[in-house]
Amino acid sequence: MLKTKTKSLSGHALRDAGWAALVSSLGLVNATRYIMQSETGYGDYTKIRKNAVKGKRVADLYKETALFEKKH
Repeated sequence: MLKTKTKSLSGHALRDAGWAALVSSLGLVNATRYIMQSETGYGDYTKIRKNAVKGKRVADLYKETALFEKKH
């Protein structure tokens, strides 16, 4: 039976508690496998990628990538 709490958790605390419950119940490997199976992403990657590079030369993309890597 699930334990219920009346206290509302912050987003971070909720994720931590959820992860701890999964690991406790399934073990680390199976909890990780579960998360990987349930995370499907969102949006249309092909369309987003196509629009992101539309009209840009390879040299421009290279410069943008290098600049991003320096900042991060």
